[in-house]
Amino acid sequence: MHKRFPISVLGFVLIPLVSGRIDNSSWPTSGMSHYEISSLASSPSINKCPPCFNCLLPAFTCGQFGHCDEYDGQCKCPPGWGGIDCLLPQCGSLADGVERPLRENDPCQCKDGWGGINCNVCKTNDACVGFPLAGGIHTDMVDENVANMTCYTGGETVFSNHQMCDITNRKILDMLPDRPPQVTFSCDNSTATCGFQFWTAQEESFYCALDTCSSEAQPGYDTNTTIYACEHIRCKCIPDKFLCGEDGSVDISDFLTEEIRGPATFSCKTSTGCRFEEPAMNNLINDIFGDAYITLQCASGECLHYSQVPGFHPIPKPDNTKWIALSSAGAGLIVVLTVAILWYVGRSRNGGDFGKIRLPENEASKLMTDHVPASLHFSNISYFLGNRIILDKISGAVKPGQVMAIMGASGAGKSTFLDILARKRKMGQVSGTTLVNGREVADAEFKKVVGFVDQEDTLMSTLTVYETVLYSALLRLPREMSLEAKKYRTLETMNELGILGIKDSRIGDSGRRSISGGEKRRVSIACELVTSPSILFLDEPTSGLDSYNAFNVVESLVTLARDYNRTVIFTIHQPRSNIVALFDHLVLLAHGKMVYSGEFAKCQEYFASIDQPCPPGFNIADYLIDLTVHAGLEPRSPDSPSNDAVSSTSGDNLLDEERAVGASSVRSQGRSSTAVEEETELRTRGVSFTSSIKRKTSQLLEAVRSSPSGNSTIAPKLAQLVEAYSTSEVAQSIKAEAEEVATAQRGADASHADGELRDVVVENSLLRGRKRASWGTQFTILSGRAFKNLYRDPALLAAHYLSSVVLALICGLFIHNVSNDIAGFQNRLGLFFFTLSLFGFSCLSSLGLFANERVLFMRERANGYYSTFTYFSSKVLFDILPLRLVPPIVFGGIVYGLVGLVPTVPAFWKFILTLVLFNLTTASVILLLSIAFASTSVASLVGTLIMLFNLLFTGLLINRDTVTPALQWLHTVSFFHAAFEALAVNELRYLQLKEIKYGVELDVPAATILSIFGLRAQSFWWPNISLLGIFFVVFTTASFLMLHFFVKERR
Repeated sequence: MHKRFPISVLGFVLIPLVSGRIDNSSWPTSGMSHYEISSLASSPSINKCPPCFNCLLPAFTCGQFGHCDEYDGQCKCPPGWGGIDCLLPQCGSLADGVERPLRENDPCQCKDGWGGINCNVCKTNDACVGFPLAGGIHTDMVDENVANMTCYTGGETVFSNHQMCDITNRKILDMLPDRPPQVTFSCDNSTATCGFQFWTAQEESFYCALDTCSSEAQPGYDTNTTIYACEHIRCKCIPDKFLCGEDGSVDISDFLTEEIRGPATFSCKTSTGCRFEEPAMNNLINDIFGDAYITLQCASGECLHYSQVPGFHPIPKPDNTKWIALSSAGAGLIVVLTVAILWYVGRSRNGGDFGKIRLPENEASKLMTDHVPASLHFSNISYFLGNRIILDKISGAVKPGQVMAIMGASGAGKSTFLDILARKRKMGQVSGTTLVNGREVADAEFKKVVGFVDQEDTLMSTLTVYETVLYSALLRLPREMSLEAKKYRTLETMNELGILGIKDSRIGDSGRRSISGGEKRRVSIACELVTSPSILFLDEPTSGLDSYNAFNVVESLVTLARDYNRTVIFTIHQPRSNIVALFDHLVLLAHGKMVYSGEFAKCQEYFASIDQPCPPGFNIADYLIDLTVHAGLEPRSPDSPSNDAVSSTSGDNLLDEERAVGASSVRSQGRSSTAVEEETELRTRGVSFTSSIKRKTSQLLEAVRSSPSGNSTIAPKLAQLVEAYSTSEVAQSIKAEAEEVATAQRGADASHADGELRDVVVENSLLRGRKRASWGTQFTILSGRAFKNLYRDPALLAAHYLSSVVLALICGLFIHNVSNDIAGFQNRLGLFFFTLSLFGFSCLSSLGLFANERVLFMRERANGYYSTFTYFSSKVLFDILPLRLVPPIVFGGIVYGLVGLVPTVPAFWKFILTLVLFNLTTASVILLLSIAFASTSVASLVGTLIMLFNLLFTGLLINRDTVTPALQWLHTVSFFHAAFEALAVNELRYLQLKEIKYGVELDVPAATILSIFGLRAQSFWWPNISLLGIFFVVFTTASFLMLHFFVKERR
């Protein structure tokens, strides 16, 4: 039965329609298509109904080339599109199906885990949970279907793949700075079709449909390629959109419709991005923008069950034969070039027959014109070490052109006194006044114009005699002097000291002796004598020399003083009479007390005046030493044996060298008490052996009881000698001269104190220290010396290079062509661990590089050869280049190809960079230890412990993730860990491991196992490589600061 409507209701509906008074604006348009709205705008306003959308009619089409339903004339839109004409993007997520909302005016807000303009691209696995399965995959448990969904981002289409792309053509981006161009691309595997849409500012401009499509995945060793090739393509513009009729924009509607036909390809590489190509489109892009095709950067996503993800097909590793050959040849070439450079730099450049050596006249004057003669006055010089008085109120004076000798028996304090005069750093407390040209001079200014020759020789064993002296001349002579003049001066000095004949002989050491001890002594003197300093200090310059050479040395010193107006002060022990005759001034010490200080010519007269005359024909030097020795052996208390008894046995208390002095003295006849004592000794030699033993035992006990401690009093006879001198006219004249110099200086007239001296105040400099070699010159000279030292002692260099080559070949033999499975993973980690251990412990060889030169450095720097920075920089540079840079390059060049690590150039150089930085960092740590510890044994032990500590936290022995968070910083500060993780990440980050166990094939990304080991796959550059660089800088800086502030000569 039909239901009837009331007439009144029907009339109410029909009246407006018949009257024709309907306004177009009164119709709702929000849900209408573009065509419907256009039809409303163009239709007559009277007597016509608005058109209904029907895609079967020619006036209406489906956007995105959607399917038109032949039954109802409605569009069936592709996923992600809605509206009656399929031109409105949908939001939400692809998993929402038909319930997806249409986009309003603002961009879509996609659900978590989804992206893209129309939210079609999955980003996370969680986004696919609950996504409907495709391809007929079913399991018994529904929960498993839901829980095992994954977002596949490989780019290859399994069922229906969606991609969101950013256009990267530079010109297109420049033309659209505020409207970023984008592309959406999707493919359906079942229909072999793809869709392409072009957007600007998330507004669609045109769309294309591609059919008869095929896809191909090309997996590579380090990159994958996906290619979509479609035979046909058709495109269509959206009216009034960008490039399609928008105001101010070109209209390519006809071009898209008529020219774009295909074929078209869409290809992507994991490393370089994607590109879209079609012949007509390529021509348009080329003509307008200058590019060959559209370039894109895409992100793809497709929700799949884990069993539907495309499997990994193992790619055979490329043939490494050429790589192995090239790497081995490169390593060999590096070794050959290094050896050639070392040979060229370190080869000896010996001259021919130099003949009679003399400085050129125009250069010889430089030593005089830039020289200020220096007088030295010292008053009441005392030295205290704890409670002990080592030196007690020593005074004296010496002027330019004069030679002062400091004499005394062993232990008298000669070397200590010389150190104090030379301003050497002392451990005790020094008091007294030292005046140079009547002024107190700062240590830094004083050291510029003095030279000091130590009692012990510290020379570089690998250098020749000529090179050793020449380096001193190059570093310390005025920079204004020419190189030729410095060489002449070097040879002239060697000629004066009689060592010119051995100029090409190496210094040698205890194991490889080249020159004698006496010749070494003269080389040490030549190193100071070559600079012709204003004041020259020498500690025992004749020690170890025969009488002839001893006289030549002292004579050359006297010639230097008198001919060049220099001041020479030296200690000497037991000089011959012809040497003694050359002295101008004498300071005689005994047990730190001053027995005599004054002109040597007045010495005999003075001692005769105090009833201690030197016997006729007796060497005055031997006599004075003998006198002070016997005076110091007098009894120190009334309970001691009588003076006669002590005198009769004094010769037995002397050291061997001093006993020889007494034996020679007793042969002389005279009235001195010393001679009488020696005669008494001769008369007592006939006593029995038993009496002799008793006497010596008594003397030993007396010596132990009377041994000085603290401020003990001196022997009475020695006290008499000291007192006699202090009240003598000689002492008073010395004191008066010092006071006159000080008074004259206070009156700003120093020239009265030493009339022959120039007025140094007027010349604006107290002592004009000559400008020595600049920093660059010092660095060049020290670098050449370091290179020669390394080249001429090649054992260490050869050991490093040979071990690198041999161990690289051994590693290549045992781990040749490593496989991509779990065993290969283990082999790689083992190789990296062994490599780091090799170079880490090899760096312990750096301990000896500085330890062998510690004393040499301290003395050369104290004598003003160079600054700390120039020495340190040259030492570090020429330890780095041959020993720390070349071995890892050689090792890496050989082992990389043999083992079959990732065969790409970037990965290879990352491997080499890591090894080099690690080697430099470890060497800087060992250098710091060698500087901080004077004992090589202690430094070696500490260095070994540091290496073992770092090995423990490498990352292979202790998993980082299992360490409590409070202690994980131990991995961070381990330079072994930084290098190990960098090597592992560089090699294994993109590696896929395949393992077959019990018939089951397992494909596991190596990055997954790295994470299980606690290694971070994204940590190559930061923090690992960056930390290695920071560690190297920090430890190197700390080494320099330690060397500059703490390694100093203390006496």
